[in-house]
Amino acid sequence: MRHSTLTGSWSGAYRYPNGGHETVFNTQIEEAGGAFVGATQEPNEFLDAADTVLYGEIEGHRDGCSVSFTKFYNHGHVRHSIRYEGVADPNLSRIEGRWIVSPEWSGTYFMARDEDGDAVAAEESAEAMIVERR
Repeated sequence: MRHSTLTGSWSGAYRYPNGGHETVFNTQIEEAGGAFVGATQEPNEFLDAADTVLYGEIEGHRDGCSVSFTKFYNHGHVRHSIRYEGVADPNLSRIEGRWIVSPEWSGTYFMARDEDGDAVAAEESAEAMIVERR
């Protein structure tokens, strides 16, 4: 199915450099006029906190199939950002690209639009991973 915006629910994963660990995430996006905002959820794998889930916000822009956004984590006094650059397929149903913290620290990511029952399956998969880490 061809979409005209990125609006919707997405699931994906980001990978650490040099074949490192992969972390799954879910995001909800609202796009208007090429600009978009959204919210993310992923397992807490790097903050020393009791929270098992990390929540973030994204702000970005799409120009044709070119997608760029910044993800902001906001947990108490900790707030940092990660830049994402990628390319969407012509149907706007999959995005692949790179995340960048600094020139020395970056990796890859992908995200796919949740269609019909896929959204429920992706959410259940992410929740199962979170429960396993408790």
